[in-house]
Amino acid sequence: MKKILILLICIVPFSTFAQTDDTNPSDPAKDETSRPVVNLDPITVEGERIERKPKHTLDDAFIRRATGSAGDPLRVLNHLPSIGVLNDFVGILSVRGGGPEDNLYYFDRLPLGYPYHLHGIVSTVNPEVIENIDVYPGGYGAEFGSDAQAVIDIHSRTKTDTRLGGAVNLNFVYWQAFLEGNLGERGYWYAFWRRSNMGTLFELLPRLFAIESDLVTEAPSFWSYQGKGVYQLNNTHRLVVNTIAADDASELNFTAEEVSESDLRGPLSSDNPFDSQGIHLYSEKQDTFKSIVSLTRSFSRTVLNFGDGYFYRNARSIYAMRGDLEYWIKHPQTLLESGFALSSLPTSLISVGTRPFEEGDPDYDFRLKQDGEKIPINKSKSLHRLEGYLQATQDLPSPRYADLYATIGMRANYFNLIDNFSLQPRGLLGVTLGSDSENTKQISFFPIDLRLMSGSYVQNPQFYQVVLGKENPEIAPSLAKHYVIALEKVLESKPKEKRLPTRTTIEIAGYYKDLRDMITYNKSERRYRNQRIGHVKGIEISLDHEIGDTFRSWLSYAYTISKRQDSPTDEERFYMYNTPNVVTIGMNYESESWGCSANWQYKSGVLYSPLVDREPYTNPFTKNKTWLPIYGEMEREAAYHRLDLRMHKSFKSVFNLHNWKWGFTLELWNVYNRTNILQVRYDENYTKEVRIAQLPLIPFIAVTAEF
Repeated sequence: MKKILILLICIVPFSTFAQTDDTNPSDPAKDETSRPVVNLDPITVEGERIERKPKHTLDDAFIRRATGSAGDPLRVLNHLPSIGVLNDFVGILSVRGGGPEDNLYYFDRLPLGYPYHLHGIVSTVNPEVIENIDVYPGGYGAEFGSDAQAVIDIHSRTKTDTRLGGAVNLNFVYWQAFLEGNLGERGYWYAFWRRSNMGTLFELLPRLFAIESDLVTEAPSFWSYQGKGVYQLNNTHRLVVNTIAADDASELNFTAEEVSESDLRGPLSSDNPFDSQGIHLYSEKQDTFKSIVSLTRSFSRTVLNFGDGYFYRNARSIYAMRGDLEYWIKHPQTLLESGFALSSLPTSLISVGTRPFEEGDPDYDFRLKQDGEKIPINKSKSLHRLEGYLQATQDLPSPRYADLYATIGMRANYFNLIDNFSLQPRGLLGVTLGSDSENTKQISFFPIDLRLMSGSYVQNPQFYQVVLGKENPEIAPSLAKHYVIALEKVLESKPKEKRLPTRTTIEIAGYYKDLRDMITYNKSERRYRNQRIGHVKGIEISLDHEIGDTFRSWLSYAYTISKRQDSPTDEERFYMYNTPNVVTIGMNYESESWGCSANWQYKSGVLYSPLVDREPYTNPFTKNKTWLPIYGEMEREAAYHRLDLRMHKSFKSVFNLHNWKWGFTLELWNVYNRTNILQVRYDENYTKEVRIAQLPLIPFIAVTAEF
């Protein structure tokens, strides 16, 4: 199917408002040719029970039709329970009370440096080729690697139904081009390119919004590209070559109006490129084995320039060989999984008196100084990581009306940066109560699937945490232990008459995370230490109802409490990204020529520190006089809620063009123009609080042509 985007208009406000990394190379043995799941279920209720894993799956149809995302594949993830974005502007994902550092992103087995351009403008992956997205929110097996507590695994398609097709998209923010095609009967390829086009938009911003026109000295820019080639060698083996890359750059200028201290005034510029390439050999023999062997190379760099000579540059390459194997000892009762990852990670760090941002520090200061002088650091090291796992899934002897199954796995990890070897046990015990009803005219309350999951997840320290400030080579990995209980029930009706079949999925999950030895910067010792602990507990309830292929509705509620204790002497506090209550209600209707959908979300308001008082302060080195704020106990703003609507109409035989199909799409974001608070700031002298709003009512219009 060839597709050309003719017109795209977005970000037309109806009211004004104030607006003032590292990845891990390991990846599961996931076959890209597997059929996409057509629902939002964490567990696919089809095929052998033994293949069930604790995950959510979003297919390409749901991604394209999702309301409020403009087709962006990663923006739809916050439709899932206990998975949310930080706000309307920033695409940072919080999964079950965790932070962005807890998430790993893969794109066709390549590590994804970061998921969004400019933290949320648009995702770095191309929505045209997405086949499905698997989300593992926690409690997953040993097939995934270290340094994460949640995994977002993105898969692109391996074939198309046309010899040559493509799409072109141009709007106020970026332009992009996409081409794809088949190579005879055995091959497939695609290429994608995107580049920002934000100069005109930033010229208009001061007229549309209440922002300072001189703050942005260089319009933010970005580019990204993707490419993939697939060739079926024979009935057993398939070769895949792929690449993905992106870069973000921006520059701001801070004057005395923005910062009071003179050494922080001036340009703040950033540049964040990454690229990954890989060659993968997929092998499969039905009901016997499935394997993937990959050779990959990845590079990422973060460059920041601050004010008066402050500088930060962190660069890392990853050269990796990894493999994953699924072997059926007895199909479908006994499955053995194993894999390895061998990685070389040459890493370098240059810092002139700077350190990265850290959550939980309301008075965050990036400056590293001793006796008033900036601390310079220039370090390089060749790092190595060795990983391996072994995992077995087995049907167990079961009583009548119950089927028991279990998964037991172990992942081993060695990292030479801190000379640490760790073992991470993980397991699952499941039971299916009752049996399928043979009478398809009636709804049966059996079977019901119940799963208990637990696992240990190690996150190794970053290079900068070992060498910045006073070196601390004895720093240890952070440890998280997950405990999950999940219940799933599928109600299906398949009438013999002409009535459409129905499917209703009910899911309930409870979880607890015990977090130990988290790494934070100790200001008094001027080094990083394992000094933070925390815990997360929550429950998810979701209901998904489908009528044939035309109608789908969903309702979910998630309650999450995520807390941290920054050091033994500090009091426990709410985690910055914690959103206790989230309710999502949505529906989607699709016919041959019409489509409409709606999504409403409610969630707890943002945390902020109320301003209680202030006190004078004189810098002992610069003698500059300023004010220091005095904050009260953390509070939450008013609750966030927003309604999004989408309508689509398809036309045929327009302008007498043979086999052309035209479409018109209208999306309305924040339909009733709710004023949701983005954050609470304070004026220059800390005399009053200033509330910054999120998006107002926004229309998004697109006209497409397909042939």
